[in-house]
Amino acid sequence: MSNNQISLKKNTSVVELMAVARQIGKDYLVTLTGGDNHIGAVAAGGYQIRSFSSVLTMPNHRDDIIAKEAANRISQELKCNCAVVVGVHVENVSAAEINEIVSASFMLVNELIKELR
Repeated sequence: MSNNQISLKKNTSVVELMAVARQIGKDYLVTLTGGDNHIGAVAAGGYQIRSFSSVLTMPNHRDDIIAKEAANRISQELKCNCAVVVGVHVENVSAAEINEIVSASFMLVNELIKELR
């Protein structure tokens, strides 16, 4: 992690995903973007006795599924607070491609967690 920041990429059949994590004290600010980058959802995760997360979603966006799960996984595995901003958009994407993007996003989050340990 250089300058308290790490970047990872993962390709799907329709889009390249990029995750960037920046350490802020013992906590993390994470962005996960791909395609037409934007802010679609923001999730906060925390850890006390167990992890918890909360999410805000922009109208007409579905990035909350990735953001909430990422915040939960990061806070649980790293025992920290985190904010996760997600914005992935691909025009004319099929249901199968959406599933591929979600799955690849979760794999990317798991890789990010391993790098941050």
